[in-house]
Amino acid sequence: MSRLVVAVDPAVGVEPAALAKAWDSDEEAAALGAAAVQPSRPGAFLPGLAELIWVPLAVNLASSVLYDLLRRLLVEQRPAVDVTELELAETVSGDDRVLVVRLRRSAR
Repeated sequence: MSRLVVAVDPAVGVEPAALAKAWDSDEEAAALGAAAVQPSRPGAFLPGLAELIWVPLAVNLASSVLYDLLRRLLVEQRPAVDVTELELAETVSGDDRVLVVRLRRSAR
C-alpha cells in the first residue's frame, strides 16, 4: 500500500487540518483512504510548513485524478483562489507519492 503525502505551502491559504477534514468529508476522496495530519520537520519541504497530510492509498491513481481531486478540495476551502493559480508538483519517494501544492509564481 502506498501513501499520499500532501504538503501545502502556507501562501495557498488553506490549513492542512481543514484540507484533511475536507478530504474525509468528500465521498470520492474518503473512498481512497482517511487523511491524517502529522507534523513536519521545519524546512523539510517549504519554509514555514508545519504539517503534512498523509493518506494511505489502497489503489494506484493517475496523477491527473489526484490533481483534480486536490484542486477541487482546495478551491472549496478557499473559493477566492483561481484553480489556475495552483501549482501541484509530484514526486515519488519509496512507496510515498508526495504532492506539493503552492501558488504559481509569475515570471518577471
